[in-house]
Amino acid sequence: MNELNRRLPAFDFALNMPRPDEYLQLLFDYFADQNDNDIQNALVSELMTRYADVSKQLEEKNRILEVYNERLEELVQDKVKEISASQMATIHSLVKSAETRDDDTGAHIERTSTYCKLIAEKLRETGTYRDSVDDTFADNIEKASPLHDIGKVGITDAILLKPGRLSSDEFETMKTHVMVGYETLTNIEQQYTENVFIRIGIEISRYHHEKWDGSGYLDGLSGESIPLSARIMALSDVYDALRSERLYKDAFPHEKALEIIKEGHGNHFDPSLVDVFTEYNHLFRDIYDNLTNTQVSITP
Repeated sequence: MNELNRRLPAFDFALNMPRPDEYLQLLFDYFADQNDNDIQNALVSELMTRYADVSKQLEEKNRILEVYNERLEELVQDKVKEISASQMATIHSLVKSAETRDDDTGAHIERTSTYCKLIAEKLRETGTYRDSVDDTFADNIEKASPLHDIGKVGITDAILLKPGRLSSDEFETMKTHVMVGYETLTNIEQQYTENVFIRIGIEISRYHHEKWDGSGYLDGLSGESIPLSARIMALSDVYDALRSERLYKDAFPHEKALEIIKEGHGNHFDPSLVDVFTEYNHLFRDIYDNLTNTQVSITP
């Protein structure tokens, strides 16, 4: 009633009595406005209630969808890992069949893989070659390093297993394993052009006998023109060869191998890599001892 009084004209009923039709019109207008407001408020309230309900349902569906997507992603990742592991196991088996021709323990590829990853991880931690080394690089070089001597399948036992020093001609033949491996992997790369693992395998197989001072083979590359992956492989391969017994040599103790690697600082090997090796040489020693004594394969 207060609202009605507020909206109605301030009539002085004693002096200025409104006409009945005028007064009724004022009453109709007031109640019409009030009804419109009530209806509008009711509609808004109903819409907001429905919106809240729909929003709640959407949130629940989104939550279920997120859980489903997470589970689906996990299943896909698990399957990819399974396929990758089986492929790496196959590669390891093939490479080992070649490696064991001149490696009595058969653990050379596991050890060098672990050395390579260790060097990459330490480079990442120190920020050395920060533009090239990350977790993906470390993972890929570990997986690709077994391919470094895959070209040895093309070398005859007469040369590969010769107990004495190779002649000049025999050494030239031995060098060809680099090109055999390179050409084999290059043919594969043509089918998988975006595969980083294959690309690193190509770099390693072709260039791991290059030397920092340019005196290596096949291309006589020097310094950083040699791919980083191949420079890492070179040091890892030499250290393992020094520690291992061969038909033509006895195994060197870790201390002697460390001394020889340090002598290669800036001539045979990348100085930065020798620095890393020197600082963490005890880890290389442990890797060699553990994998040689137990002959436990590294899971790809």
